[in-house]
Order: sequence, then structure tokens, then C-alpha cells
Amino acid sequence: MDDRSSHTRSHTRDDSPSASPLPASLNHIHLTAEDPEAEMHFLVEALGFKRDPSLPGFVWLGNLQLAVGKGEPVKNARFHLGFRMDSQGHVDALRSQLLDFGVDVTEPFANGSYYSCHLKSPGGYGFEVYADAGIPSLGSPTD
Repeated sequence: MDDRSSHTRSHTRDDSPSASPLPASLNHIHLTAEDPEAEMHFLVEALGFKRDPSLPGFVWLGNLQLAVGKGEPVKNARFHLGFRMDSQGHVDALRSQLLDFGVDVTEPFANGSYYSCHLKSPGGYGFEVYADAGIPSLGSPTD
């Protein structure tokens, strides 16, 4: 018998010593770029990230922080960051905005309920924007 109950965790905070010491959520990803300022400008202007002048190396989108520092970017064709959109129409609208911004964006790809397009940042990072009515969105900013 497969007892998965010992591997699940409540979404309420429990600081007791017997609480499972697992991460609560993903907080940040640290990217490196030859030109961190150009990378952050792209994230803000093209993808809607926010900046806080008191933390110059960070940008935010919802609860996700990206730290961008000086260094060689990750060079792996499969590495990318995916951003879920609410609908296929939102993917198309963002794609149009990105094209107007001068970003090279792929043609949309559809496979069943999955609909996406890919783009590259100035530093060479891959991004995917997608909508998928067939995969439930797990979690929420309040979890």
C-alpha cells in the first residue's frame, strides 16, 4: 500500500519541532548576464516585472523574484522560464506587444489545450508564455 499522507503537507504554517522541514514556496531565481542592467530593463519593459530602487539587482513578478548579476548566462537550449497566462488570447496579446517591443518571438504552438510561444531575452535566456486549460493552476499567492 502506498501511503502518501506522510509526504503531503498542510498549507498552514506550523513552526512546531515535529513539522515537516520542507520549503514553503519558490522565492527567487538568480540569473547571470553579461549586461545585468539590459536584462532587467527587458524584464521590466517587455514582461512587466517591477523594480525596487532599494534592491537594484532584483525584479519581481507576483511572488517571484529574479536576481540578475554580472556573469556568464546559462548556456543550455532547454533552460527557460515559463509564465502561465490566463488564456490563449492573453498569449496572443502579449506576443503582439513583444513583437512591437522588437523581441523575436516564435509563432504560437498549439497541442490540445496547451498554447505557447517562446522568446529570448537580450542575455540569451529563453522564456515561454503559455496557456493551458487542461492543467490546473496549483497554489495561489496566498498559499
